[in-house]
Amino acid sequence: MVTADEAENLLAKPKVIGANLTWRPDRGMQRLNAAVQAEETGEMLELRGYVGQRNRSFVLLYQNVPIRKYTVHSRHKDPVTKETVTGPHKHTWDDIYEDNRVYVPNDIRIGNPDEELMDFLKECNITLRGRYNRQLSISGSQEEPS
Repeated sequence: MVTADEAENLLAKPKVIGANLTWRPDRGMQRLNAAVQAEETGEMLELRGYVGQRNRSFVLLYQNVPIRKYTVHSRHKDPVTKETVTGPHKHTWDDIYEDNRVYVPNDIRIGNPDEELMDFLKECNITLRGRYNRQLSISGSQEEPS
């Protein structure tokens, strides 16, 4: 199991996605998967994204552990502070509470899933070397790539 310190150290390392990022339709929602590599050590991680009608999330996984996650859904209660967050929030990896610790971010441009994803990549020290094909609308029409 990954410790909180290992997760934070891995988040701080420069990482790269060498391929294009493209959303794919999946039963009325959109999904995104990409391999992420730590540049100095070669460690492999995975980026997953999900955008639905009302909810969305981006998660960076290492050894199948969600070391950082950004989510937009109705509510989440932090097990330590007991605060209930009703808007966009991030999950951090914790040795005891795993990915249930949350906080409200101040480094994400909230509202546009494409901007949220780019800000999430920046926080996770991930450089995209390929192209980013913006999310599809839920109906399936493609927006202009950036």
